[in-house]
Amino acid sequence: MKFRWIVVCLLLVALPSVLYASWTKNWSKSVVEFKGDAYGVVVFNHNDHFDYLGKSVCTRCHHKIFNIPKSKNPDFTMEDMEKGKACGACHNGDFAFNVKDNCASCHPTKDITFKVEDPGPVTFSHELHTGMFGCSSCHPDLFIPGSGNKDFTMDDMSEGEACGACHDGSTAFSVEDDCENCHQM
Repeated sequence: MKFRWIVVCLLLVALPSVLYASWTKNWSKSVVEFKGDAYGVVVFNHNDHFDYLGKSVCTRCHHKIFNIPKSKNPDFTMEDMEKGKACGACHNGDFAFNVKDNCASCHPTKDITFKVEDPGPVTFSHELHTGMFGCSSCHPDLFIPGSGNKDFTMDDMSEGEACGACHDGSTAFSVEDDCENCHQM
């Protein structure tokens, strides 16, 4: 009889505890990427949120705001989030930083090198440009984040397309100025 109670206790207490600990340990290391058409990929790190809010935070989002698996979630726009939906439920400027602030907190940026044979490749620095302008100055109207943009010629840019929208000689130096401003020669 005593042996039966030990087995029952193990099954009812110990096994669920071990499974829960294993699940949260693996889940907390999980990074989820959401594809955003207009503003690029969003990288959500569960571990960052656990560090700030504790492991009991799961039910704050799951299944109230987001479903598991993520394929069952509706698409949310930045406008939706600014109205308090999805990430905007917490990232409202009161509880956590506002979704309107610092795009790079959620949308990772990096330098982009465009391969150009003559006069040489061009490296676009997000850090330099976002230090002066907001992301919406270029995205999504001039450039779609990620792949899918058409190739622009110097003639296109001289006519105000792509980089030429700002590099017009008044907002920023002209694309027709010194080639070494952009091209690695």
